[in-house]
Amino acid sequence: WQSSGSVAAAELKPKGWSTGVVVAAGAAGLVGGIVVSNEDARLRNLVLPSPTSRACCDVQLTDLQRGLAKQLEAIVGKDHVSCNKVLKGTGCGKGTALAYVQPGTLEEAVQVLKACAVADVAIIPQGANTGLTGGGVPRDLECDRPTAVINMRRLKKIIPIGPAGHQVLCFAGAGILDLQERLKEHGRDSHSVLGSIFLNPSVAAGVSFGSGGTQIRKGPVFTERALFCRVTDVGEVELVDTLGLK
Repeated sequence: WQSSGSVAAAELKPKGWSTGVVVAAGAAGLVGGIVVSNEDARLRNLVLPSPTSRACCDVQLTDLQRGLAKQLEAIVGKDHVSCNKVLKGTGCGKGTALAYVQPGTLEEAVQVLKACAVADVAIIPQGANTGLTGGGVPRDLECDRPTAVINMRRLKKIIPIGPAGHQVLCFAGAGILDLQERLKEHGRDSHSVLGSIFLNPSVAAGVSFGSGGTQIRKGPVFTERALFCRVTDVGEVELVDTLGLK
């Protein structure tokens, strides 16, 4: 039995931590610090041995990958190749490209693709980089090898077919704003007249993502024929031509 005064005194007595609890907390903090330190060191080691080359992932560059930038410069010119370029998507995504290259002709584009395939890098074809999903930029820690980005923006030729321009041959870098201007002489309009048209997204993006919705009144747009490359299962670049043009 305790008096009310004894109870009050007991409740006011400060409670301390036992020695065991203090030791356990210190040990947990030490282990946590070591784990964080090791992860920090791993991330810092993502920079590859060459001071001018950085890969998108935690792998060692091969000789072919180290020499890829120089090989691309020989194809398109030094002014159109960047090394270790940090790219950020319009909506999301950010990463570093081992090589960022801008071919100026269709032949250059094919040769660039072949060089990248031989070097066994991940290849991202890029238009205007206006997409909101980040698909046009590398993802450093989500890739098992270095990445090369082939930006097609210099390939922006637009060729109406026939006197009325009912069909149009657009190179990979052509934009929907460019297409709108080019078709004015035929009294026609670009299919994808969107709120983002001032950003001049590529025509391919307009076909892929703008065929429908508010644009459905014009009828669905589609790619009827194309000239494109693909990498086979054995790593060779194959040119496919379904244009039927001479």
